[in-house]
Amino acid sequence: MAVSSVSTTHVSGGLGNSFPYEDKVHAKIGEAEGYDANTPILISSYQQGKDVFIKGELVDALKQHFEEFDEELGEVPVPVLCVRPENDQVGSVDPMIPGSANTGLADPPTISGTPVGNRSVVIRVSKAGALGTAEYRKSEDGGDTFGPLLVTPVSGVIALAVGVTATFHNDTPLADTFHVGDTFTFNIKGPGPSEQSRLLAIQALKTVDQGSTPFYWFHHLGDVRRSFAFSVSVLLEEMRTENLFRIFAVLEIERKLPSESVESYFLRIGDEWDSFENERVCVVGAEGRYIPGGINSNGGWNASLELAGAIGEWRNAATFLCARLAAHRVNVSAAWVAKNKSRTFIGIRYWNEGYKGYRTAFDDMGLTILQIYPDYQGVFIASDNLMAGATSDFQYIPELRRANKMHRVVYRESLPFLKSDTETNSGSGGLDYLKAVIDAKVSSEMERAGEAEISGHEIKLQPIKTVNGRKILPATLKMFIKDRIDAIQWSTEFALA
Repeated sequence: MAVSSVSTTHVSGGLGNSFPYEDKVHAKIGEAEGYDANTPILISSYQQGKDVFIKGELVDALKQHFEEFDEELGEVPVPVLCVRPENDQVGSVDPMIPGSANTGLADPPTISGTPVGNRSVVIRVSKAGALGTAEYRKSEDGGDTFGPLLVTPVSGVIALAVGVTATFHNDTPLADTFHVGDTFTFNIKGPGPSEQSRLLAIQALKTVDQGSTPFYWFHHLGDVRRSFAFSVSVLLEEMRTENLFRIFAVLEIERKLPSESVESYFLRIGDEWDSFENERVCVVGAEGRYIPGGINSNGGWNASLELAGAIGEWRNAATFLCARLAAHRVNVSAAWVAKNKSRTFIGIRYWNEGYKGYRTAFDDMGLTILQIYPDYQGVFIASDNLMAGATSDFQYIPELRRANKMHRVVYRESLPFLKSDTETNSGSGGLDYLKAVIDAKVSSEMERAGEAEISGHEIKLQPIKTVNGRKILPATLKMFIKDRIDAIQWSTEFALA
């Protein structure tokens, strides 16, 4: 039975405040263009997120997050606490991609400028001719929408977007420089965060007042290596011991390199994560094909399946996982098939290229993966694993969420008794009365009939001791889960600061 110990210091923190999303809010850390870096802000809708952060992986994840809630079934979209890292790495522009059907003679243009954001710009020629005669339309969203008709400038300088320009030159004969239908695509990459910047953004979560804006786990967007996960483990421990944060982290594995085969990629992932253990870290090792707007808004499963090749985008499943955790109470697994079919994923990457053969190995390793069931339509979380060691009680996220909630309830209910007279016969009731109050509160919040998150609990408060001049209240917490033989027990200490 795993037993852990942690010292915490009581502060008020506004814990009495009413918060309608108890246990369900998480934080996302990811690249974006707008808002101040390392400044947490609670986002309640995709539109708000887009207005605040403009563009980037954080905005994309917020869109999918809110699409994953089924309001017709009574699910309430849960806000997300968001932080963007400092974009401390300069941007770049990929080589221009000419259209495969281009017939004009224009050479690749000269690119200049310093990108300040991410854009996929497409120039589409609408009238043939030389510079000053040819006309074009420009798209800044990869060709989904195009702006008004424009005449190519005689100078050849065309402003693409976000501080980048392209300078075209005439060819011979002049009239053949541009032909109708020619396209030129420019993938512009704005400044992005370094690994150190991303860790500082996670560290910024320490500044959040958990009393007024509580969050219960965080999701780092973007693929990471094991070394990054070790750094996250250190931050989690600091949050647990210094800031009273009993939270966990959701991370994403690296994507396959273009030069790798699928088999070598899976072998690399196995080698990378096989030796990593932390019961407060979930590592998501699968990608689904994301359908923008959701499956239902595109005509349902069959229609989305037909459109997937044209509009689909491969994404790590961590955003899907976090949305399904946010949709339910702490005891509900994101892998519960009846409740958690993805509303945005239509398939699993590399499913037929080898993924199916590695599922069991990845699951045994502790990676959280996706699953498709025979003769059952949909994409699901296979199991919401934690990267826990073999002896840990916390192999799955629901067990950890239950324990974290019980710890918070005990902490919150003990606050009014800090520095009170603990002598039982003094009239104050002492520790016996405190224990009765805490027991009642845990029962009312976690053992309600029809909504029970645990089947029982035990709390043992030890006599207060003094360590280095500070009063310490040791406690042993135990929770029982139906159909689980062993109870989950851990020890903690509350410092009466």
